Amino acid sequence: MPTHIVDAHVHLWEVSRRDWYPGLEDFATSVDTDLYRDFLIGDYRTAAGDFDVNKFVHVSAVTKTGSYLDETEWIDAYARENDLDLVIIGSVDPTLDAGKLMTDLERQAASSRFRGVRVLYGLEPGSEAAKTVLSWLQAHNFMFEVSSQPDTAADWVEILRRYPELDVVIEHTGWPAGTDPFSRSAWESAINSYAAETNALCKISGLGMTTRELSETALRPWIEKAIDVFGWDRVAFGSNIPIEHMAGDYTQLRETLGSIIGTAAEHEQERFYAANAERVYTF
Repeated sequence: MPTHIVDAHVHLWEVSRRDWYPGLEDFATSVDTDLYRDFLIGDYRTAAGDFDVNKFVHVSAVTKTGSYLDETEWIDAYARENDLDLVIIGSVDPTLDAGKLMTDLERQAASSRFRGVRVLYGLEPGSEAAKTVLSWLQAHNFMFEVSSQPDTAADWVEILRRYPELDVVIEHTGWPAGTDPFSRSAWESAINSYAAETNALCKISGLGMTTRELSETALRPWIEKAIDVFGWDRVAFGSNIPIEHMAGDYTQLRETLGSIIGTAAEHEQERFYAANAERVYTF
């Protein structure tokens, strides 16, 4: 396994000091996982063990309205204090008017670590908010991370075609809604469309939220299909830690990836674990 690794999807948080995560405690209880606790870089290193991650993409996970602004400032300072080679994917509140959306984007972009946004809830493809956000991101050379399940993929592809110079990332391997045949078919249709109609990078992340396990048997069909569809130049590793702990631990994830990706050529593994993310996120 390569020793040079970029984790393209990680969350750090301080629930003991911040009120940015309403609902996280209930979610942690619902998935029977110890997620409602501080998770900082020391906790990440402990979880990763000897998996030597060199660079990080921190993705906004706050759900309190407007708290993404404070989170960006906090994680920027935290990365500096802890000498982390880390970039930031922030967020926006899709209920805001165009002027406030752009103000919030500009405030986050004041950080040299800022690379773009993802919106976990409420951003509808084709909405005025989406048009404002995508136009601003394209004009300022930032990226948009699509965080949605296959049922909205066609709508996202339609609007993303209007922004051909916008860098796009598909989160969580296209986020399959289930493991049943219907959900699998919908997911395959979605990732095929994203791959053919956009320039998107696909993050191989988050599958444990669907499979609820991290075994090779559970993950191999999804990972191999995604790589087949996007190709080795358009996939990147993301741990989704600590959320992925709802399906298992980092050691299991690392071993499963080693079994699946470890048979690929060395240059293909390098693209998957580091080079593609470094190119897209401009470390």
